[in-house]
Amino acid sequence: MKKMMSLILALTMALSLTACGGSSKADAPADNSSNASDTADTATPDKVYTLKMAYTISGDETVAQCAQEMAKKVEERTNGGLVFENYPNGELGSDVDSLELCAQGANVIFFGTPDFLNTYVADLGILDGPFLFADASEFAKVDQSDWMAEMRQQLEAQGIKNLGMSWLFGNRHLTYTGSKGVTTPADLKGMKIRSASSATRVGMLEALGATVTQMSWNEVYSALNQGVCDGCEAPLSTLYNSKIYEVCKNITLDGHIRAIWSVNMSNDVFNSLPEEYQQILTEEIANMAPTTIERVTADEAAYQEKLEAEGVTFYECDHEAFAEATRSVYDTIPGWTDGLYDRVSDIING
Repeated sequence: MKKMMSLILALTMALSLTACGGSSKADAPADNSSNASDTADTATPDKVYTLKMAYTISGDETVAQCAQEMAKKVEERTNGGLVFENYPNGELGSDVDSLELCAQGANVIFFGTPDFLNTYVADLGILDGPFLFADASEFAKVDQSDWMAEMRQQLEAQGIKNLGMSWLFGNRHLTYTGSKGVTTPADLKGMKIRSASSATRVGMLEALGATVTQMSWNEVYSALNQGVCDGCEAPLSTLYNSKIYEVCKNITLDGHIRAIWSVNMSNDVFNSLPEEYQQILTEEIANMAPTTIERVTADEAAYQEKLEAEGVTFYECDHEAFAEATRSVYDTIPGWTDGLYDRVSDIING
């Protein structure tokens, strides 16, 4: 009941200013663009369209800063005709809630890992699979593939427009309490590790021998602090900005998932935008993808230093053993199309 009330509140908030309704130019930011060729229309727009940017991480994280930078570029190129409001830290609800808002037609643009999309299209869960990508540059191969075009059609049939699958969220690592380092899958046996509500993520952790506890990210800190779970997994930037290091003093650099940050919104709201706005939004999201890879990758070393300064101990692991232990996940996820792993692997390696 509490979750339903939260979703209703978030939906009411998100629909308070729909893209179709827009707002007057008087409420919109001034046009700071000096290059008329980069704007959709040099004239003052008659209608302003607003998108609420929703994500559950801190707005200070590098990839969130990239989202805000992308939004600014879109606003400039549309002369303030398409503007964004920023809602970090799950202010519009959980990842699941935000996607549901998109599916229901709210003016929300949601940033999150693709495992949450598998509720709508099960096969997309594979993109959050363990040790699938060797390098984040491989994201683009999948994003531009015929397979991804098929996935987008299936999402659109359920009200969701996927605008990009190439942003790097970060390399996910294990963090945990206690005094013993995790260097092999056997070390995870009996440990209670938090997971998102994702069949791929749950299957991966269970394959590694952990006992899985599912919860939203904004509940993780208190759960760790109270001993409800012994650890979790996330990129170093998220572990630092969420202050998980205050509870968990150990991190194993296993890099089990190179995590994509996908960009999604309501298909109906997207179609309600002027065509030139649609093109600008799509272009700027694509343009930001390599920037996220560059900046997030560079930041990982810096975040390791920050975490070490907070007293965190880092451990290397047997990557081959971790990869081998989790390979079975791709054969056990219910609802996936036969041969899915081979098809996606061929795209990545092609």
